[in-house]
Amino acid sequence: MPDMYTKIPSLFMKIASIFLLLFSILAQAGTINDIRISQSNGLTRLIFDLSKKADHRLFPLSNPDRIVLDINNGVLSSRVENKLSTLSSGALAKVRTGDRKNGIRFVLDLKQKVKAKSSVLPPSGKYGNRVIVDLSYGKSTNFSTPVKTADNILNIKRDIVIVVDAGHGGKDPGAIGKFKIKEKHIVLSIAKELAKRINATRGFKAVLTRSTDIYLPLRTRSKIAREANADLLVSVHADAFTNSRARGASVWALSLSGKTSEMGRWLAQQEQAADLVGGISLDDKDELLAEVLLDMSMNSTIQSSLNIGERVVKKMDVVAHMHKDTVQQAGFVVLKSPDIPSILVETGFVSNATEAKNLGSANYRKKIARSIAEGIVLAFRETPPQGSLLAWEQQNKLAGSYVVSKGDTLSSIARRNSVSLAALRRANSLKNDAIRIGQKLVIPAP
Repeated sequence: MPDMYTKIPSLFMKIASIFLLLFSILAQAGTINDIRISQSNGLTRLIFDLSKKADHRLFPLSNPDRIVLDINNGVLSSRVENKLSTLSSGALAKVRTGDRKNGIRFVLDLKQKVKAKSSVLPPSGKYGNRVIVDLSYGKSTNFSTPVKTADNILNIKRDIVIVVDAGHGGKDPGAIGKFKIKEKHIVLSIAKELAKRINATRGFKAVLTRSTDIYLPLRTRSKIAREANADLLVSVHADAFTNSRARGASVWALSLSGKTSEMGRWLAQQEQAADLVGGISLDDKDELLAEVLLDMSMNSTIQSSLNIGERVVKKMDVVAHMHKDTVQQAGFVVLKSPDIPSILVETGFVSNATEAKNLGSANYRKKIARSIAEGIVLAFRETPPQGSLLAWEQQNKLAGSYVVSKGDTLSSIARRNSVSLAALRRANSLKNDAIRIGQKLVIPAP
């Protein structure tokens, strides 16, 4: 008897330890509070609402086709358990769950083959941590392509609009470097030269956010670009660092973290977000669909920004030392337009004596401006926007234009541009070979 009673406290201690361990595990686990689903043409999106941040893994399985999502340290809420049977879409047949040693497994049974990707969203507004699973299939709707409206049709052969933003200005001098040069003056000079070169390029039009030494709030710069129906916003800056040996130019686009924070801002003011995503207004959409549309639009915008930035980096590398030889990404406010590709160009370090001297030279600033312009023009010639003159020329296989000079004949112009005389006549609606000095001829592609 005495031995049994002495063992009882030890037994209680073991039971208590087990309960404490279970409580500790449950305390560490997050709850999957809800699963929301949205569908548009070619896309199903599943949003898993979590009570806390959790690691996850996404991978496909075949025979039959399905997608598996593992969420670590998670438990299902009763809401999710009751909702599972209602989750389906054009691509999704049903959602099954199973317990794992350290979390929950979701199996997405499919109706057809899909491309699956996942992402994570931090808390924003009324939503907490979220895991996003996108299932794309068939012919997806391209929300980055503008809807064809009467205005767009009238704008056929329009100029490609480049908004050139000289950073800082007025009460904000920006960086003050060696030889007391101020960033705001350097970048205004480069911006003016850049705009001049863009305006001199057939099919392009430049708009300056500022042409004098005035101060503009960051959001105002993006607003100017939107009002100008810009195809690109390029913001010109000069860098500075405490170490005077730091040097080199760089090109920046928006980061994914910057995209996430900006999405939250726009979704919080949907009534002001009309026509941000390829002509689709967000103010009459439910919150989930608005988030899907805006996310797709911003992904497309960031990719366009990176593509343009790559061309600019290559051209700048010819005239300047590059601090980074690839496009960098950050959450700069001026890059955050959901619908306008935007890049920020750091033209060099004014805190570096050599680069400050270079940037202080009008000739060097012109070279920098020329290289930026060449990169931008190259990028848009490769992929011209819908309704632009460049797109029309590509569609009609036109290579460019030529202004007739003294001594030119139509046959010599055709020979010089490697096109037939008949093709040159057709492209210019000429009934004979008579031309005049100063006449502008369209050159068809060879």
